[in-house]
Amino acid sequence: MKMVPRKSPELLLNPIGDGYAYAVNCSYPNSFRLLNRRQYDILQAVNGRDDVSTLAVNLDIDADTLEQYLLMLSKTEIVSFGGFTVPEKPAAPNALNFWIHTTNACNLGCSYCYIATLNTGKGMAAGVRLQLLAKFVEAAQLCSIRNIRLRLAGGEPLTQFRAWQEFIPEALEALAPYGCTLEAGFVTNLTILNDEIVAFAKQYHIGFGVSLDGLEVFHDATRQFRSGAGSFETFDANIKRLIAEQIPVSINTVVNNHNLTGLPELTRYLIALDVPFRYSIVKGEAIDAALLDEYLTASYAIMQQAIENGWQFSKRYQFCDLKPNELGFQTCASGFSGGAIYVDGTFKYCHVQFGDNIPAPTIF
Repeated sequence: MKMVPRKSPELLLNPIGDGYAYAVNCSYPNSFRLLNRRQYDILQAVNGRDDVSTLAVNLDIDADTLEQYLLMLSKTEIVSFGGFTVPEKPAAPNALNFWIHTTNACNLGCSYCYIATLNTGKGMAAGVRLQLLAKFVEAAQLCSIRNIRLRLAGGEPLTQFRAWQEFIPEALEALAPYGCTLEAGFVTNLTILNDEIVAFAKQYHIGFGVSLDGLEVFHDATRQFRSGAGSFETFDANIKRLIAEQIPVSINTVVNNHNLTGLPELTRYLIALDVPFRYSIVKGEAIDAALLDEYLTASYAIMQQAIENGWQFSKRYQFCDLKPNELGFQTCASGFSGGAIYVDGTFKYCHVQFGDNIPAPTIF
């Protein structure tokens, strides 16, 4: 039977100079490949009509060698001798992801905070947490949910540490009989950290997603304590402690006109920390496209140098919602296997809807 290779319809194949090119199937994780000129010419010649023998003659290459090369590329579906994987929505989820609004209270006064109800009340009441746990157990028991992941946010969730220090072990114990695991992480400004929090995080494998607006003056300009003092020095000490304690941490920076000129130095700082980080373009306001291009390009040049020294770009950096190492039918869990639960137990599609005064279902 003739073997006819076809290129993925989602393939990007482009030269990058100096006799090299790249190929990546945008619908298949971990498919990026750096190609030499000969390998690039082979992929260019694949047309979906000629079989391997014909291609071998046209390219003046041994047929067996060509077949083995194309079979290797087919493992990540750059080419295929059959069909290509298509992201499909599962019939039902076996895992759930929730953004938990633990509190409206915060110890910072960030000027751009999107939480409309900030500092209008205290933390999630014990009765709400009790009902939340009951619903988790119900999902595990009746819907065969096997993993639940919580992002504990706010406000500042670490102002409510005691409550979740109690909740997480109880939830793990309650879910275990149904074969359901629980993962949790704090979405925090990282200005609150002590020995007790560190010990708990290590014991229960708690991760931290932290916000950083830039180095020093860039961060301090927007993330200030109520006294008006900047918070970068505290952040810097705490992030380095988490790393030293080998506690999982990732950093998110929202890029806007006020901090984009600081991106190159921030990039050097984050590469030196060697933690995953994400640059997200601000939403809801204009951004200077020319300056963004200039400073992102400078940042990518720094990343390129780091790559040459062994830095793992694909495991450390993400731009906005682009996830080339994951294959999925949507960019987040909201609306299918997750959502956002407000401090009073009301349920929203996404956490940005908190405080919108639109009637919402509840966990009660």
